Amino acid sequence: MKRLVFLLAAAFAAVTASGQTASRFACSTALGVGIALNEPASTPVVWRVTGYYKVSARFWAGAGTGISCYEKTLIPLYAEARLLLLRPRRFTPYAGCAAGYAFAPQKEAKGGFLLSPAVGVQYALCGGWRIFVAAGYELQRLERLRRYEGPYFSAQFAEKLSHGSLLLQVGFLF
Repeated sequence: MKRLVFLLAAAFAAVTASGQTASRFACSTALGVGIALNEPASTPVVWRVTGYYKVSARFWAGAGTGISCYEKTLIPLYAEARLLLLRPRRFTPYAGCAAGYAFAPQKEAKGGFLLSPAVGVQYALCGGWRIFVAAGYELQRLERLRRYEGPYFSAQFAEKLSHGSLLLQVGFLF
């Protein structure tokens, strides 16, 4: 776990340094919470860090990582595209989509496919910083090991889950 925290901090520092020295690069960090839409219901809490390359003034492409907490902790690695729906102004609506794979650090779980489309609005602050609010859908697949201990027998099996949730995020883009 210490290695993971160190790697996330190093990646964040590298992307942040790049974002501050070159105008074609940007970095975002966001915190989100989900509303579970299926059973078994698990309310996700996510933290994400994404580095972007500005392909044009309105289209950004990037990659990111973070931590997603369902009933098990997951480490997502994803590619993301963000399209500003209007020319950049103080309030600018956007649409974006992240897709990738989430890894599970626990032995009794395996990660899976991640898809997270969203729409939001960003508000320009001073110094090139922006705050954003986004709402979207998140699909996260994972597999976990389940155990049953009864008076006459015990069993163990792999349970495949597909969590769908509405995801609300707040973050900074710099």
